[in-house]
Amino acid sequence: SHHVTMEISVECPYCGESLELYVDVSGGSTQKYVEDCAVCCQPMEVLVEVEGEEECSVSVRRFDD
Repeated sequence: SHHVTMEISVECPYCGESLELYVDVSGGSTQKYVEDCAVCCQPMEVLVEVEGEEECSVSVRRFDD
């Protein structure tokens, strides 16, 4: 199985900076993980919903919400 990685731009829910996330769309249709913001180092919860080979939606929120 080949890994398909997509580059997604999101805004950090803490500091508002634009971040690049790399999502492995072969990792399942719904993925939830915590990633630290590269700018302010706050933990944000990333929710990935893969809709197809080329399509996925990503939402991020504060981990402490």
